[in-house]
Amino acid sequence: MPFATRADLLARSNAMRLAQLAVPADIAMPPDEAMRIAIEGGDITGYTADEQTALALALDAIDKALADAEALLLSYGIPATVQTTLLARLASTVALYYLQGATRMTDDVSNAYKSVIDTLKSHAEGKINLIPPAPALPTDPVISEDLVLMSSSPRRYSSADTASDW
Repeated sequence: MPFATRADLLARSNAMRLAQLAVPADIAMPPDEAMRIAIEGGDITGYTADEQTALALALDAIDKALADAEALLLSYGIPATVQTTLLARLASTVALYYLQGATRMTDDVSNAYKSVIDTLKSHAEGKINLIPPAPALPTDPVISEDLVLMSSSPRRYSSADTASDW
């Protein structure tokens, strides 16, 4: 399963922006709602053949950007089996960066991408861990919530001792 899906990308962007980024410039833009339906896996047979072609090309570009984003996360040591909302956000940010392309790059998108790369580098260097801890196994000891043991070293000074020292 990929780190991010088309739906994750749509949740972090919008259908109009994705259409503007993913539909080739020499093809007519499909309606925003058609893009949303296509991303969500809905039925697009009610749209014209040209619109369906534009949607297919856009979905292909989105899928390639998501695959490239997944490859980037894997290259930084993130296991393919890990699924978290943070990784979905990181992968979506990278995919949007790839869809943006150099000719349409904005500072916001570029800075967000650089932040993702910094986060991935920190993970690779062991400074942070993007992999959640493994769930408890049935063989792990059960932690009891009703028993607390506290120990401390004996007091060095009592209030009477400290008062006489002054």
